[in-house]
Amino acid sequence: MQEYDEAAAHWGDGPQVEVTLPDGQTVRAVVVRRRRDRFKVWWYDCELTLPGRVDTPHGPIQQPIVVEFSAPYGVVRPIEGVDYSSLNPPPPEERVRWRVDATRDGRRLVHRLDCAAGSEGGGLVTDAEALRLLAQGPEVASTCAICRPETVLRTLTPPPAEP
Repeated sequence: MQEYDEAAAHWGDGPQVEVTLPDGQTVRAVVVRRRRDRFKVWWYDCELTLPGRVDTPHGPIQQPIVVEFSAPYGVVRPIEGVDYSSLNPPPPEERVRWRVDATRDGRRLVHRLDCAAGSEGGGLVTDAEALRLLAQGPEVASTCAICRPETVLRTLTPPPAEP
């Protein structure tokens, strides 16, 4: 069996943190995302690279495996000097929340990101971009009848100016 090559391990795309395992060991993992729960506790979605084995016709070979897990602050701790700004969400006006597909007749159809009717190849747009597109009228763009994004977009539309 070949030696474990730490350089071959996938460290993911993101800053590293220290994680305390249930048995008290401390390891480093990559933070993919962080979010707060309804009790204001920060939870970190992480990836930990571990040694692994793959059986081949010529015998087993060493191959790192990535384990995904989520843990709260306290179990996951920042490392001094590491920049975690990449984990900050974009400001609301830059958040992409809609998918826009082209229909057969050339019009555009706006979907929520998680809509099963939306295609994977559709363009991703912000709230403002979706509103500008829909403001051009139904001959240019409309909303999906399945995911009904207009229920959210309607709340984002500014009220008409008073005369």
